[in-house]
Amino acid sequence: MSGAGPVFVSDAEVRELLPVSTAIAAMREVMRAFSTGEVTQPVRTVLRPPARGGAHPGLFGSMPAHVPFDGEWWFGIKSVVVREDNPARGLPTHVGTVTVFAPDTGLPVAVLPADTVTELRTAAVSAVAVDALALPGPTTLAIAGAGAQARAHVAAVAAVRPVRRVRLWSRRRESAAKLAEWVRAEHGLDVEVFGTPAEAASGAGVICTTTAAREPILDDADVAPGATVCAVGACQPGARELSSRLVAGTTVVLDSAEAAEREASELLVPRREGLIGPDHPRGELGAVLAGAVPGRGDERERIVYLSLGLAAQDVATAVLVAKRHTEWTGPRP
Repeated sequence: MSGAGPVFVSDAEVRELLPVSTAIAAMREVMRAFSTGEVTQPVRTVLRPPARGGAHPGLFGSMPAHVPFDGEWWFGIKSVVVREDNPARGLPTHVGTVTVFAPDTGLPVAVLPADTVTELRTAAVSAVAVDALALPGPTTLAIAGAGAQARAHVAAVAAVRPVRRVRLWSRRRESAAKLAEWVRAEHGLDVEVFGTPAEAASGAGVICTTTAAREPILDDADVAPGATVCAVGACQPGARELSSRLVAGTTVVLDSAEAAEREASELLVPRREGLIGPDHPRGELGAVLAGAVPGRGDERERIVYLSLGLAAQDVATAVLVAKRHTEWTGPRP
């Protein structure tokens, strides 16, 4: 792994080398390792320059981590620029790289596209949360949003639960219709598009919010007893997908308690409003996986998994892909 210069792994190669089931298994392990203290990782650094000449440069995020993988310890870092105006250019909002370094020499080993890694690892962690927290058996899946994360979440949740039907909502109905076509073609599932997030979420056992919303799109009455919500879109301070009443009325599980204290407006706003206290979250998903924190209590309990995204997830994903890439000696059959 530490011979020549770094390998630049393409989007297509990442997807080829990282099937959904493999990504889920890797994320299950890294989340457990994170919550048991085996990962070294600061909360991400975000650079927000001022607008100049009427044009805002977006923001730059830096997310380093040191993670265990197959008995070795790896350094890695995700460097990403967020440009909300990129979709108009036909580009993703999050662009950048994930770089991993050889555990023996520290030389850079591989560079991967950050948007692809983020998409796949986020959905895989949501699947881990669903597997650990959602009711067993067949379920109805609701998805808010119709972008890459929405598509990835359909595939990931279907890998851990038998999905009976999919209910979709997006601000752009045509985008939801295109996603519905893909779900039917790729997964053979019954799909329906709805006009509001509340309609899509109604009666669903698993709800994944994958939007760029700044204000809540789901309220307390929209989530049925026993449902599990994976909220992944509001990963920056100031953004929320879930109302204060919904958060206050549910059991909350986090990816990182430290990051949530700094970045999770979905917790910080209802706390300022006096609806919850600092002890409202049950704990981290990794602690549930390790058996240190209880998971689901009963079949009517509503659980929210708040995902901010961790550098450890990016680095572990990149290490897995890099190691597989070195073993890949030609085109796949």
